[in-house]
Amino acid sequence: MAVGRAQGWFSEAQVPEMLYGAVVAASVLAVVSVHAPPGDRVVVATVVVALVYWLAHVYVDAVGGRFSDREHSTGTRVLHALNDNWAVLIGSAPPIVALLVARALGADGETAAWWALWVTGGLLITVGGIAAWRAGARGWGLVGEILVGGCFGLLVVALKYALH
Repeated sequence: MAVGRAQGWFSEAQVPEMLYGAVVAASVLAVVSVHAPPGDRVVVATVVVALVYWLAHVYVDAVGGRFSDREHSTGTRVLHALNDNWAVLIGSAPPIVALLVARALGADGETAAWWALWVTGGLLITVGGIAAWRAGARGWGLVGEILVGGCFGLLVVALKYALH
């Protein structure tokens, strides 16, 4: 039943946009949280970059759409792109929320950042696995596709390790 409700909130075509948002937010979080500054600067910086990335995504979609949609103005294309690309913002929320939850539970900035990165890795594995399953992957093919999601999660974790 929950899956049916979720499908009403977003389409399968928006899942890649959500994943982009999650990877971008987690990457920013990994970089900004190196030697985690006091306060909420990590959250603010991650939110600001996620917003800028979303706006850039909207802009690129609107301008790129002019090549295939010459009849509509840039303003119309921007409105269309705003409607089509909100999933990037939704995808950026899990790493930010995970960081905030860890902080609310008493974790220091550094620990909360690590927790948020591992949660994001779990999200990438889960979404990759669900997408592969729904596409018909089974057995070792399914395992391989899940591992790809895990590798992206580990890439973000490795980024933080490399900068730490």
